[in-house]
Amino acid sequence: MFSISRMTCAKYGAGVAFLGTLVAPTATTVTLAGTSASALIWAGYKCTDWLVTWPHRRNWLNPLHAALCNPLGIPEDTRAVDYIKVPRDYQKREKVGRIDLPAKFTGVDVSTPTTIVKNKLGLSDVSVSYNLSGRKPHLVITQIPRPPAKVYFAQYQEELLKVPESAPLIGVGPRDKQVSVDLDTESPHILVSASTGGGKSVILRTMTAQMLHNGAQMVVLDFKRHSQKWAKHLPNSVSCKTIPAIHEALIALGAEGHHRNQIVDDWEGDESEVPVGPRLVIVLEEVNSTVKKLKSYWSEIRTSKDPKVSPAVEALGEILFMGRAVKMHVLAVAQSATVNALGGPEIRECFATRILARYTVNNWRMLVPEVHPVPRSSRHAGRVQVVLGGLATETQVLFMTPQEAAEWAMSGVVAGPPPVTSRDIPAPSPTWENVRDTDENVTPDLVLIKGGRMSLAQAAREGVVPMTADALRQAKRRRADFPEGVDGKYTAEELQEWYARRSDKQAG
Repeated sequence: MFSISRMTCAKYGAGVAFLGTLVAPTATTVTLAGTSASALIWAGYKCTDWLVTWPHRRNWLNPLHAALCNPLGIPEDTRAVDYIKVPRDYQKREKVGRIDLPAKFTGVDVSTPTTIVKNKLGLSDVSVSYNLSGRKPHLVITQIPRPPAKVYFAQYQEELLKVPESAPLIGVGPRDKQVSVDLDTESPHILVSASTGGGKSVILRTMTAQMLHNGAQMVVLDFKRHSQKWAKHLPNSVSCKTIPAIHEALIALGAEGHHRNQIVDDWEGDESEVPVGPRLVIVLEEVNSTVKKLKSYWSEIRTSKDPKVSPAVEALGEILFMGRAVKMHVLAVAQSATVNALGGPEIRECFATRILARYTVNNWRMLVPEVHPVPRSSRHAGRVQVVLGGLATETQVLFMTPQEAAEWAMSGVVAGPPPVTSRDIPAPSPTWENVRDTDENVTPDLVLIKGGRMSLAQAAREGVVPMTADALRQAKRRRADFPEGVDGKYTAEELQEWYARRSDKQAG
Protein backbone atom coordinates (compact mmCIF):
# COMPACT_ATOMS: atom_id res chain seq x y z
CA MET A 1 0.00 0.00 0.00
CA PHE A 2 1.23 3.45 -0.89
CA SER A 3 2.15 5.50 2.19
CA ILE A 4 3.97 8.69 2.96
CA SER A 5 6.09 9.11 6.06
CA ARG A 6 5.65 12.04 8.44
CA MET A 7 9.10 13.31 7.54
CA THR A 8 8.20 13.33 3.85
CA CYS A 9 4.98 15.21 4.58
CA ALA A 10 6.93 17.77 6.59
CA LYS A 11 9.36 18.28 3.69
CA TYR A 12 6.55 18.70 1.17
CA GLY A 13 4.77 21.13 3.48
CA ALA A 14 7.89 23.23 3.93
CA GLY A 15 8.43 23.28 0.18
CA VAL A 16 4.87 24.41 -0.52
CA ALA A 17 5.14 27.13 2.12
CA PHE A 18 8.43 28.36 0.57
CA LEU A 19 6.96 28.49 -2.94
CA GLY A 20 3.87 30.23 -1.58
CA THR A 21 5.96 33.01 -0.04
CA LEU A 22 7.58 33.59 -3.44
CA VAL A 23 4.35 33.57 -5.48
CA ALA A 24 1.78 35.04 -3.04
CA PRO A 25 3.55 36.18 0.12
CA THR A 26 0.57 37.97 1.72
CA ALA A 27 -1.91 35.13 1.27
CA THR A 28 0.66 32.58 2.36
CA THR A 29 1.47 34.56 5.52
CA VAL A 30 -2.23 34.83 6.46
CA THR A 31 -2.75 31.12 5.78
CA LEU A 32 0.28 30.13 7.87
CA ALA A 33 -0.82 32.41 10.72
CA GLY A 34 -4.31 30.89 10.73
CA THR A 35 -2.92 27.37 10.57
CA SER A 36 -0.51 28.09 13.44
CA ALA A 37 -3.27 29.59 15.59
CA SER A 38 -5.51 26.57 14.94
CA ALA A 39 -2.64 24.25 15.80
CA LEU A 40 -1.98 26.10 19.06
CA ILE A 41 -5.67 26.00 20.03
CA TRP A 42 -5.86 22.29 19.24
CA ALA A 43 -2.65 21.61 21.19
CA GLY A 44 -3.94 23.64 24.16
CA TYR A 45 -7.22 21.74 24.13
CA LYS A 46 -5.45 18.38 24.02
CA CYS A 47 -3.09 19.35 26.84
CA THR A 48 -5.94 20.60 29.01
CA ASP A 49 -7.96 17.48 28.31
CA TRP A 50 -4.97 15.29 29.14
CA LEU A 51 -4.41 17.06 32.47
CA VAL A 52 -8.10 17.01 33.45
CA THR A 53 -8.61 13.37 32.58
CA TRP A 54 -5.29 12.14 33.97
CA PRO A 55 -6.67 11.29 37.48
CA HIS A 56 -9.56 9.42 35.85
CA ARG A 57 -7.20 7.41 33.68
CA ARG A 58 -4.75 6.72 36.50
CA ASN A 59 -7.31 5.74 39.15
CA TRP A 60 -9.95 3.95 37.10
CA LEU A 61 -9.22 3.28 33.41
CA ASN A 62 -5.65 2.00 33.71
CA PRO A 63 -6.42 -0.43 36.57
CA LEU A 64 -9.47 -1.64 34.62
CA HIS A 65 -7.29 -2.20 31.54
CA ALA A 66 -4.72 -4.14 33.59
CA ALA A 67 -7.44 -6.49 34.85
CA LEU A 68 -9.37 -6.86 31.55
CA CYS A 69 -6.65 -7.16 28.92
CA ASN A 70 -5.86 -10.86 29.47
CA PRO A 71 -9.46 -12.17 29.79
CA LEU A 72 -10.53 -10.21 26.71
CA GLY A 73 -7.42 -10.96 24.67
CA ILE A 74 -6.31 -7.33 24.35
CA PRO A 75 -2.54 -6.62 24.10
CA GLU A 76 -1.12 -5.23 27.33
CA ASP A 77 0.60 -2.32 25.58
CA THR A 78 -2.75 -1.00 24.32
CA ARG A 79 -3.71 2.33 25.81
CA ALA A 80 -6.77 2.11 28.07
CA VAL A 81 -8.41 5.15 26.46
CA ASP A 82 -8.19 3.54 23.02
CA TYR A 83 -10.82 0.92 23.80
CA ILE A 84 -12.37 1.74 27.24
CA LYS A 85 -15.02 4.41 26.72
CA VAL A 86 -16.03 5.29 30.28
CA PRO A 87 -16.50 9.02 31.05
CA ARG A 88 -15.43 10.68 34.28
CA ASP A 89 -19.01 11.02 35.56
CA TYR A 90 -19.85 7.39 34.84
CA GLN A 91 -21.23 6.79 38.35
CA LYS A 92 -24.06 9.23 37.65
CA ARG A 93 -25.09 7.48 34.43
CA GLU A 94 -27.35 4.52 33.91
CA LYS A 95 -25.30 3.64 30.83
CA VAL A 96 -21.80 3.58 32.29
CA GLY A 97 -19.93 3.13 29.00
CA ARG A 98 -18.56 0.58 26.58
CA ILE A 99 -15.44 -1.47 26.00
CA ASP A 100 -14.38 -2.10 22.42
CA LEU A 101 -13.21 -5.65 21.65
CA PRO A 102 -10.83 -7.13 19.06
CA ALA A 103 -12.48 -7.98 15.75
CA LYS A 104 -11.75 -11.70 16.24
CA PHE A 105 -13.26 -11.79 19.74
CA THR A 106 -15.81 -14.60 20.14
CA GLY A 107 -16.79 -14.14 23.79
CA VAL A 108 -15.97 -15.35 27.31
CA ASP A 109 -18.08 -16.06 30.38
CA VAL A 110 -19.91 -12.78 31.05
CA SER A 111 -19.44 -13.13 34.81
CA THR A 112 -15.70 -12.52 34.49
CA PRO A 113 -15.80 -9.01 32.94
CA THR A 114 -18.83 -8.14 35.11
CA THR A 115 -16.92 -8.90 38.31
CA ILE A 116 -13.85 -7.03 37.07
CA VAL A 117 -15.86 -3.96 36.07
CA LYS A 118 -17.67 -3.85 39.44
CA ASN A 119 -14.45 -4.15 41.42
CA LYS A 120 -12.33 -1.76 39.39
CA LEU A 121 -14.94 0.95 38.81
CA GLY A 122 -16.38 0.77 42.35
CA LEU A 123 -19.93 0.00 41.21
CA SER A 124 -22.27 -1.98 43.43
CA ASP A 125 -24.81 -3.28 40.91
CA VAL A 126 -23.99 -3.38 37.21
CA SER A 127 -24.62 -5.60 34.22
CA VAL A 128 -22.24 -6.24 31.32
CA SER A 129 -23.64 -7.43 27.98
CA TYR A 130 -21.94 -8.44 24.73
CA ASN A 131 -22.63 -6.99 21.31
CA LEU A 132 -20.56 -9.12 18.92
CA SER A 133 -22.32 -8.29 15.65
CA GLY A 134 -20.61 -6.31 12.91
CA ARG A 135 -17.01 -5.20 12.59
CA LYS A 136 -16.83 -3.52 16.01
CA PRO A 137 -17.75 -5.95 18.80
CA HIS A 138 -17.99 -4.35 22.23
CA LEU A 139 -19.24 -4.70 25.79
CA VAL A 140 -21.97 -2.43 27.12
CA ILE A 141 -21.85 -1.56 30.84
CA THR A 142 -25.06 -0.43 32.54
CA GLN A 143 -26.04 0.04 36.18
CA ILE A 144 -29.37 0.07 37.95
CA PRO A 145 -31.12 3.45 38.19
CA ARG A 146 -29.62 5.72 40.83
CA PRO A 147 -31.53 7.09 43.81
CA PRO A 148 -33.52 10.27 43.13
CA ALA A 149 -31.63 13.55 43.24
CA LYS A 150 -33.79 14.94 46.07
CA VAL A 151 -36.24 13.40 48.53
CA TYR A 152 -38.43 15.98 50.27
CA PHE A 153 -40.58 15.54 53.37
CA ALA A 154 -43.72 16.72 51.55
CA GLN A 155 -43.38 13.83 49.08
CA TYR A 156 -43.21 11.17 51.77
CA GLN A 157 -45.28 12.60 54.62
CA GLU A 158 -48.06 10.07 54.07
CA GLU A 159 -45.53 7.24 53.83
CA LEU A 160 -44.05 8.17 57.20
CA LEU A 161 -47.39 7.34 58.81
CA LYS A 162 -47.05 3.78 57.50
CA VAL A 163 -43.48 2.93 58.50
CA PRO A 164 -43.03 0.89 61.71
CA GLU A 165 -42.42 2.90 64.86
CA SER A 166 -39.08 1.12 65.37
CA ALA A 167 -37.86 1.69 61.79
CA PRO A 168 -37.62 5.40 60.88
CA LEU A 169 -37.20 6.11 57.19
CA ILE A 170 -33.66 7.16 56.31
CA GLY A 171 -34.20 7.91 52.65
CA VAL A 172 -34.79 6.42 49.22
CA GLY A 173 -32.47 4.08 47.33
CA PRO A 174 -32.30 2.74 43.76
CA ARG A 175 -35.61 2.07 42.01
CA ASP A 176 -37.35 4.29 44.59
CA LYS A 177 -36.87 1.66 47.31
CA GLN A 178 -37.40 3.04 50.81
CA VAL A 179 -34.35 2.54 53.05
CA SER A 180 -34.78 2.12 56.79
CA VAL A 181 -33.23 0.22 59.70
CA ASP A 182 -35.29 -1.50 62.37
CA LEU A 183 -33.89 -0.54 65.77
CA ASP A 184 -35.57 -3.50 67.47
CA THR A 185 -34.61 -6.34 65.16
CA GLU A 186 -31.62 -5.18 63.08
CA SER A 187 -29.50 -2.53 64.75
CA PRO A 188 -30.17 -0.77 68.08
CA HIS A 189 -27.39 1.77 67.51
CA ILE A 190 -26.29 3.68 64.40
CA LEU A 191 -22.94 5.25 63.54
CA VAL A 192 -22.87 8.20 61.14
CA SER A 193 -19.47 8.95 59.64
CA ALA A 194 -19.13 11.94 57.34
CA SER A 195 -16.76 14.80 56.73
CA THR A 196 -17.82 18.42 57.04
CA GLY A 197 -20.75 19.15 54.74
CA GLY A 198 -21.69 15.48 54.47
CA GLY A 199 -25.19 15.99 55.82
CA LYS A 200 -24.82 14.59 59.34
CA SER A 201 -27.31 17.05 60.81
CA VAL A 202 -29.91 16.26 58.14
CA ILE A 203 -29.58 12.51 58.74
CA LEU A 204 -30.04 12.91 62.49
CA ARG A 205 -32.88 15.40 62.11
CA THR A 206 -34.74 13.10 59.74
CA MET A 207 -34.50 10.06 61.99
CA THR A 208 -35.02 11.67 65.39
CA ALA A 209 -38.03 13.74 64.29
CA GLN A 210 -39.79 10.52 63.24
CA MET A 211 -38.91 8.83 66.52
CA LEU A 212 -40.18 11.77 68.58
CA HIS A 213 -43.37 11.75 66.49
CA ASN A 214 -43.92 8.16 67.63
CA GLY A 215 -43.50 8.91 71.34
CA ALA A 216 -39.73 8.76 71.86
CA GLN A 217 -37.56 11.00 74.03
CA MET A 218 -34.28 12.54 72.95
CA VAL A 219 -31.07 13.61 74.66
CA VAL A 220 -28.59 15.60 72.54
CA LEU A 221 -24.97 15.56 73.71
CA ASP A 222 -23.09 18.23 71.79
CA PHE A 223 -20.41 20.41 73.36
CA LYS A 224 -20.13 22.39 70.11
CA ARG A 225 -23.66 23.67 70.85
CA HIS A 226 -25.05 23.91 67.31
CA SER A 227 -26.50 20.45 66.70
CA GLN A 228 -30.24 19.85 66.45
CA LYS A 229 -31.29 23.41 67.28
CA TRP A 230 -34.71 22.59 65.85
CA ALA A 231 -35.42 20.49 68.97
CA LYS A 232 -34.21 23.10 71.45
CA HIS A 233 -37.64 23.95 72.89
CA LEU A 234 -39.39 20.60 72.49
CA PRO A 235 -40.80 19.13 75.73
CA ASN A 236 -39.53 15.65 74.84
CA SER A 237 -35.92 16.67 74.22
CA VAL A 238 -32.97 17.83 76.35
CA SER A 239 -29.68 19.29 75.06
CA CYS A 240 -26.39 19.09 76.97
CA LYS A 241 -23.84 21.57 75.68
CA THR A 242 -20.93 21.46 78.11
CA ILE A 243 -18.57 18.65 79.01
CA PRO A 244 -19.67 18.68 82.70
CA ALA A 245 -23.30 18.48 81.56
CA ILE A 246 -22.54 15.64 79.13
CA HIS A 247 -20.59 13.85 81.88
CA GLU A 248 -23.54 13.98 84.28
CA ALA A 249 -26.07 13.17 81.55
CA LEU A 250 -24.28 9.98 80.52
CA ILE A 251 -24.08 8.85 84.14
CA ALA A 252 -27.83 9.51 84.51
CA LEU A 253 -28.54 7.66 81.26
CA GLY A 254 -26.43 4.73 82.42
CA ALA A 255 -28.50 4.57 85.61
CA GLU A 256 -31.69 4.69 83.52
CA GLY A 257 -30.40 1.81 81.44
CA HIS A 258 -29.74 -0.30 84.53
CA HIS A 259 -33.23 0.54 85.79
CA ARG A 260 -34.75 -0.60 82.51
CA ASN A 261 -32.63 -3.73 82.53
CA GLN A 262 -34.03 -4.60 85.93
CA ILE A 263 -37.57 -4.18 84.58
CA VAL A 264 -36.73 -6.51 81.68
CA ASP A 265 -35.23 -9.04 84.06
CA ASP A 266 -38.33 -9.05 86.29
CA TRP A 267 -40.79 -9.19 83.39
CA GLU A 268 -42.35 -12.59 82.77
CA GLY A 269 -44.53 -11.76 79.79
CA ASP A 270 -43.82 -11.19 76.10
CA GLU A 271 -40.45 -9.44 75.79
CA SER A 272 -41.82 -7.14 73.07
CA GLU A 273 -44.34 -5.76 75.60
CA VAL A 274 -41.98 -5.12 78.53
CA PRO A 275 -42.90 -1.71 80.06
CA VAL A 276 -39.47 -0.09 80.09
CA GLY A 277 -40.85 3.33 79.15
CA PRO A 278 -40.63 5.48 76.02
CA ARG A 279 -38.01 4.80 73.40
CA LEU A 280 -34.96 6.91 74.28
CA VAL A 281 -32.65 8.17 71.52
CA ILE A 282 -29.24 9.58 72.46
CA VAL A 283 -27.60 11.80 69.85
CA LEU A 284 -23.86 11.86 70.52
CA GLU A 285 -22.13 14.44 68.33
CA GLU A 286 -18.42 14.41 67.49
CA VAL A 287 -17.60 11.18 69.31
CA ASN A 288 -13.85 11.54 68.84
CA SER A 289 -13.61 14.92 70.56
CA THR A 290 -16.33 14.28 73.14
CA VAL A 291 -14.87 11.04 74.51
CA LYS A 292 -11.42 12.62 74.64
CA LYS A 293 -12.71 15.65 76.54
CA LEU A 294 -14.73 13.47 78.92
CA LYS A 295 -11.58 11.56 79.83
CA SER A 296 -9.65 14.80 80.32
CA TYR A 297 -12.44 16.29 82.42
CA TRP A 298 -12.53 13.25 84.69
CA SER A 299 -8.76 13.34 85.20
CA GLU A 300 -9.15 16.92 86.45
CA ILE A 301 -12.04 16.43 88.86
CA ARG A 302 -11.40 12.92 90.19
CA THR A 303 -9.96 12.38 93.66
CA SER A 304 -7.55 9.68 94.75
CA LYS A 305 -10.51 7.56 95.87
CA ASP A 306 -12.24 7.67 92.48
CA PRO A 307 -11.69 5.07 89.74
CA LYS A 308 -9.34 6.01 86.93
CA VAL A 309 -11.84 5.27 84.17
CA SER A 310 -14.33 8.05 83.47
CA PRO A 311 -17.75 6.94 84.76
CA ALA A 312 -19.36 8.80 81.85
CA VAL A 313 -17.35 6.88 79.25
CA GLU A 314 -18.04 3.66 81.15
CA ALA A 315 -21.77 4.45 81.19
CA LEU A 316 -21.70 5.02 77.43
CA GLY A 317 -20.19 1.59 76.91
CA GLU A 318 -22.80 0.01 79.17
CA ILE A 319 -25.64 1.67 77.25
CA LEU A 320 -24.25 0.32 73.97
CA PHE A 321 -24.06 -3.21 75.39
CA MET A 322 -27.45 -3.22 77.07
CA GLY A 323 -29.28 -4.42 74.01
CA ARG A 324 -32.44 -3.53 72.18
CA ALA A 325 -34.80 -4.68 74.96
CA VAL A 326 -34.25 -1.48 76.98
CA LYS A 327 -35.19 0.69 73.96
CA MET A 328 -32.20 3.01 74.33
CA HIS A 329 -30.51 3.88 71.07
CA VAL A 330 -27.27 5.80 70.43
CA LEU A 331 -26.93 7.74 67.18
CA ALA A 332 -23.23 8.56 67.20
CA VAL A 333 -21.56 11.00 64.81
CA ALA A 334 -17.88 10.99 63.93
CA GLN A 335 -15.70 12.15 61.07
CA SER A 336 -13.32 9.27 61.76
CA ALA A 337 -14.67 6.65 64.17
CA THR A 338 -11.37 5.05 65.15
CA VAL A 339 -11.21 2.23 67.67
CA ASN A 340 -9.32 4.43 70.14
CA ALA A 341 -11.88 7.23 69.85
CA LEU A 342 -14.79 4.91 70.65
CA GLY A 343 -13.04 3.04 73.44
CA GLY A 344 -12.18 -0.25 71.73
CA PRO A 345 -13.17 -2.55 68.86
CA GLU A 346 -15.96 -4.14 70.89
CA ILE A 347 -17.58 -0.72 71.32
CA ARG A 348 -17.51 0.01 67.60
CA GLU A 349 -19.04 -3.39 66.84
CA CYS A 350 -22.15 -2.32 68.75
CA PHE A 351 -23.03 -0.12 65.76
CA ALA A 352 -24.42 -2.72 63.36
CA THR A 353 -25.63 0.01 60.99
CA ARG A 354 -23.18 2.55 59.63
CA ILE A 355 -24.07 5.48 57.43
CA LEU A 356 -21.17 6.97 55.46
CA ALA A 357 -21.05 10.13 53.38
CA ARG A 358 -18.17 11.96 51.71
CA TYR A 359 -15.82 9.28 52.99
CA THR A 360 -12.25 8.50 52.08
CA VAL A 361 -11.16 5.07 50.90
CA ASN A 362 -9.23 4.60 54.15
CA ASN A 363 -12.26 5.50 56.27
CA TRP A 364 -14.44 3.08 54.30
CA ARG A 365 -11.96 0.25 54.71
CA MET A 366 -11.68 0.99 58.44
CA LEU A 367 -15.43 1.05 59.12
CA VAL A 368 -16.85 -1.45 56.61
CA PRO A 369 -13.96 -3.61 55.33
CA GLU A 370 -16.38 -6.44 54.55
CA VAL A 371 -17.99 -4.36 51.78
CA HIS A 372 -16.02 -4.19 48.54
CA PRO A 373 -15.43 -2.79 46.06
CA VAL A 374 -15.38 0.63 47.68
CA PRO A 375 -18.04 2.75 45.95
CA ARG A 376 -16.90 6.17 44.86
CA SER A 377 -17.77 8.85 47.37
CA SER A 378 -20.39 11.29 46.09
CA ARG A 379 -20.36 15.07 46.55
CA HIS A 380 -24.10 15.15 45.90
CA ALA A 381 -25.88 16.75 48.87
CA GLY A 382 -27.72 14.14 50.93
CA ARG A 383 -26.19 11.13 49.15
CA VAL A 384 -25.01 8.44 51.59
CA GLN A 385 -24.21 4.74 51.78
CA VAL A 386 -26.26 2.82 54.37
CA VAL A 387 -24.33 -0.31 55.35
CA LEU A 388 -26.01 -3.17 57.20
CA GLY A 389 -25.16 -6.85 57.20
CA GLY A 390 -22.33 -6.49 54.69
CA LEU A 391 -24.55 -4.75 52.13
CA ALA A 392 -24.15 -1.10 51.13
CA THR A 393 -27.22 0.69 49.78
CA GLU A 394 -26.77 4.03 48.05
CA THR A 395 -29.43 6.31 49.52
CA GLN A 396 -30.73 9.83 49.09
CA VAL A 397 -31.56 11.03 52.59
CA LEU A 398 -35.07 12.30 53.30
CA PHE A 399 -34.78 16.07 53.74
CA MET A 400 -36.73 17.81 56.50
CA THR A 401 -36.35 21.49 57.21
CA PRO A 402 -35.86 22.38 60.89
CA GLN A 403 -39.42 23.71 61.03
CA GLU A 404 -40.84 20.56 59.41
CA ALA A 405 -38.90 18.38 61.84
CA ALA A 406 -40.14 20.29 64.90
CA GLU A 407 -43.76 20.24 63.70
CA TRP A 408 -43.61 16.53 62.87
CA ALA A 409 -42.06 15.71 66.25
CA MET A 410 -44.96 17.45 68.01
CA SER A 411 -47.76 16.16 65.76
CA GLY A 412 -47.86 12.58 67.01
CA VAL A 413 -47.51 10.94 70.42
CA VAL A 414 -45.57 13.48 72.47
CA ALA A 415 -43.73 11.97 75.43
CA GLY A 416 -42.65 13.84 78.51
CA PRO A 417 -39.09 15.00 79.19
CA PRO A 418 -36.34 12.35 79.14
CA PRO A 419 -34.94 11.03 82.44
CA VAL A 420 -32.10 13.55 82.31
CA THR A 421 -33.41 16.66 84.02
CA SER A 422 -31.95 19.96 85.12
CA ARG A 423 -31.32 18.27 88.47
CA ASP A 424 -28.93 15.87 86.74
CA ILE A 425 -27.28 18.44 84.47
CA PRO A 426 -25.31 21.31 85.98
CA ALA A 427 -26.20 24.62 84.37
CA PRO A 428 -23.50 25.97 82.03
CA SER A 429 -21.24 28.45 83.78
CA PRO A 430 -22.14 32.10 83.02
CA THR A 431 -19.78 34.00 80.78
CA TRP A 432 -18.66 37.60 80.87
CA GLU A 433 -20.55 38.49 77.69
CA ASN A 434 -23.23 40.34 79.67
CA VAL A 435 -21.46 40.73 83.02
CA ARG A 436 -19.48 43.77 84.08
CA ASP A 437 -17.49 44.20 87.31
CA THR A 438 -15.70 47.25 88.68
CA ASP A 439 -13.01 45.16 90.35
CA GLU A 440 -9.78 45.94 88.53
CA ASN A 441 -8.37 42.54 89.39
CA VAL A 442 -11.07 40.68 87.42
CA THR A 443 -9.88 39.37 84.08
CA PRO A 444 -12.29 40.62 81.36
CA ASP A 445 -12.33 37.36 79.36
CA LEU A 446 -12.85 35.17 82.41
CA VAL A 447 -15.15 32.24 81.64
CA LEU A 448 -16.04 31.22 85.21
CA ILE A 449 -17.49 33.97 87.40
CA LYS A 450 -16.87 34.57 91.06
CA GLY A 451 -17.88 31.76 93.38
CA GLY A 452 -17.34 28.94 90.88
CA ARG A 453 -14.50 26.66 91.99
CA MET A 454 -11.96 25.18 89.59
CA SER A 455 -8.73 23.24 89.55
CA LEU A 456 -5.40 24.97 89.01
CA ALA A 457 -5.24 23.45 85.53
CA GLN A 458 -8.63 24.97 84.71
CA ALA A 459 -7.59 28.32 86.18
CA ALA A 460 -4.47 28.39 83.99
CA ARG A 461 -6.39 27.32 80.90
CA GLU A 462 -9.12 29.93 81.42
CA GLY A 463 -6.62 32.70 82.07
CA VAL A 464 -7.79 33.46 85.60
CA VAL A 465 -4.23 34.55 86.39
CA PRO A 466 -1.36 34.88 83.90
CA MET A 467 0.47 31.75 85.12
CA THR A 468 0.85 28.22 83.87
CA ALA A 469 -0.60 25.26 85.76
CA ASP A 470 2.90 24.11 86.78
CA ALA A 471 3.78 27.58 88.10
CA LEU A 472 0.57 27.62 90.15
CA ARG A 473 1.33 24.18 91.61
CA GLN A 474 4.85 25.28 92.56
CA ALA A 475 3.46 28.43 94.19
CA LYS A 476 1.02 26.28 96.16
CA ARG A 477 3.90 24.16 97.51
CA ARG A 478 6.33 27.01 98.22
CA ARG A 479 4.27 30.04 99.24
CA ALA A 480 2.58 30.12 102.61
CA ASP A 481 0.13 32.80 101.48
CA PHE A 482 -1.30 30.66 98.67
CA PRO A 483 -5.09 30.19 99.02
CA GLU A 484 -6.16 27.02 100.83
CA GLY A 485 -9.05 26.20 98.54
CA VAL A 486 -11.56 23.41 99.08
CA ASP A 487 -10.61 19.88 97.96
CA GLY A 488 -8.06 21.25 95.55
CA LYS A 489 -10.54 23.70 94.02
CA TYR A 490 -10.30 27.48 94.05
CA THR A 491 -12.50 30.40 93.21
CA ALA A 492 -11.37 32.89 90.59
CA GLU A 493 -11.65 35.69 93.16
CA GLU A 494 -9.25 34.18 95.71
CA LEU A 495 -6.68 33.28 93.05
CA GLN A 496 -6.79 36.78 91.59
CA GLU A 497 -6.53 38.42 95.01
CA TRP A 498 -3.50 36.25 95.82
CA TYR A 499 -1.90 37.11 92.48
CA ALA A 500 -2.51 40.84 93.09
CA ARG A 501 -0.82 40.66 96.53
CA ARG A 502 2.07 38.71 95.02
CA SER A 503 2.51 41.31 92.26
CA ASP A 504 2.44 44.15 94.83
CA LYS A 505 5.16 42.48 96.90
CA GLN A 506 7.35 41.92 93.84
CA ALA A 507 6.86 45.52 92.76
CA GLY A 508 7.74 46.76 96.27
